[in-house]
Amino acid sequence: MYKIALVCENGASTGMVVKKMREAAKKRGIEAEIQAYPYTQLENFIEEVDAILLGPQIAYKKDVIAKTFSKYADKIDVIKPMDFGMMNGEKILDDAIAIIKK
Repeated sequence: MYKIALVCENGASTGMVVKKMREAAKKRGIEAEIQAYPYTQLENFIEEVDAILLGPQIAYKKDVIAKTFSKYADKIDVIKPMDFGMMNGEKILDDAIAIIKK
């Protein structure tokens, strides 16, 4: 089972994307636990998840996060703005799985 975290300022806007990703995973028979979190809780779950996708609105924090949590930097990326805006759960799920399989 993949464990995927979507992170934004408050976990609200990514919450909508989580729903689309869960639908995509279910449709494709992929076992995935996908949750949205606020940025401030990152240290509470970073060890437990396989991939962390930042909302495009906090993309500017990626370098700071990667530096702060350097051990986990390879599993952190930013959701592409177009995919986020279109709520493209399928594509964002694919991106998360690609991070996990690196």
